[in-house]
This record gives sequence, C-alpha cells and structure tokens, in this order.
Amino acid sequence: MTNPIPESFDRRVVAGGLDHVEGVCWDAKRRCLWAGGEAGQLYRIGLFGTKRVMGTIEGGALLGMALDHEHFLYVCDPGNHRVWRVDGHGVAEPFGDPIDYPNYPAFGPDGRLYVSDSGSFDEPTGQLFVIDPDGTTTNITPRPIAFANGLCVDATTLYVIESSAPAVSAMPLSGGPLETLIEMERCVPDGLATDADGGLLISCYQPNQLWRWTKETGLELLFEDWTGEYVLSPTNIAFYGERFDRLALASLCGSNIVSVKLPVHGAPVYYPYRVEAPA
Repeated sequence: MTNPIPESFDRRVVAGGLDHVEGVCWDAKRRCLWAGGEAGQLYRIGLFGTKRVMGTIEGGALLGMALDHEHFLYVCDPGNHRVWRVDGHGVAEPFGDPIDYPNYPAFGPDGRLYVSDSGSFDEPTGQLFVIDPDGTTTNITPRPIAFANGLCVDATTLYVIESSAPAVSAMPLSGGPLETLIEMERCVPDGLATDADGGLLISCYQPNQLWRWTKETGLELLFEDWTGEYVLSPTNIAFYGERFDRLALASLCGSNIVSVKLPVHGAPVYYPYRVEAPA
C-alpha cells in the first residue's frame, strides 16, 4: 500500500493514547502542545511524546483552544456551553457569558477573543462572538453561518470555516459583511491556520484532507489520506516549534496527534496580555 502522505512531509506521531482530541495549540514558553479530550481532559504534550492530564473539566467536551501572553489557556467546551480560562495547573474558571456550542477561539491583535458558535449542521444557525478582556461578550454575527467552526485572524481579517457549506469566509475585524472567500466541494473543513506567506491551511475532517489556499494560486490539495491510517479525521491544526516549521493535526475520531513538515512555515498567532480578570 502506498502511503498517501508525501515522504517529504516527514509525518510523525507526536502523541498517542488520547481521547478523541479536536483542539490543539502551541505553547512557546513551556515548549509543549495543549490538547483537549472528549471527556473534559486537558492534555499537556511534550515535543518528544510525553503527555500529562493536567486537569479534567467535569461534564466537559473540549474543542478548540487558544493561549494568551500570560500562558492562560482559553478552551471551548460545548458540553458546559462555556469558554474556560485555565491556568498552568489545570484550574479552570468561566470566561465570558455562556455560549450554546462554542467550538473554536482565536485572539485578535486588539486582545479580544473571537469565538465560533457552531449551531446546526443541517441549517445555517452558526454565530460569532467576541469576548473582551473583562469578560464582556458580544454577538458580532453579520449573517447566519453554516456550522461555524475553526477560526484564524490576521492583522485585518477574521476567517471562519463554514463546515456544512463547505467554505471559508472572511470578515473585516473593523466590522462589515461576512463574505465567502473559498468555496469547497464534497468535504467537511474544520481547522484553519495562516502561514508566513499569506496562505491559509485548511484541514478537512472528511475525507482526511489538508489543503493550502493563496490569493494567487487558489486551492491546492497537499494530501488526502484515503486509508485513514496515517492522518484520520484531522480537525484543529496548529503550527509549532521555534520556527513554526511543523503543523500539528488533532484527530477527533482517533487517538493520535500527528505532525507534518510543510514547504511553508506558520505565521505566529496573537498572544495578548490579559488586561483585567473577567467578572
């Protein structure tokens, strides 16, 4: 059988034995990856495969996560309809107001946390929220979204996956319409990340795909694991390492986090300072 992942991508299993992780993010200070389990587990994963459960959120089902400059994690938990702020010891406290199905958080350059609220997969009922550092939560949805999922942010724009469209859409951070940027076919996009050359990396939960898009070249399929043996149901993705030269892919249907080395490096994400504690 031919490995569907190009050999040049240097596929590796970063960690195994995980409980259906969807979210993953990079912690540059502690040089580890963080991931969340289906039963509320918060995993700290070393670069050589070590893993620890740093805490468990009762009733939780942890999805996307982001990190601030003070190394607090912000974790989406649709099981409890909350975004949690979690310290380095795994102690969690609510951040912002309840959200029905928080799926993915991403900080903007102004220190505000953008959060997707997925809604129904069968009809466009997804929403977008922004949470200020003091916990003030605002609905900024310009139109109904077809299952709002992964997010990423650059200096001017919020990008959001619409999994059931399927599409990637874009909205100015200053406000305005949410417009379709990338139309896709016969797939379920899930994760999103920006690269250092201005491209977008898009992981597809089905059918086990990784795409790259740029304004100049459009969509390029980097791989499709038709076997499911090498990269299974990739969900959230995150560039990591000192040079952001590897991409971690979480797996909601599997037990591994896999990483690949791509021809492009990642763009650093925003790590804002926490201005004041939430109410």
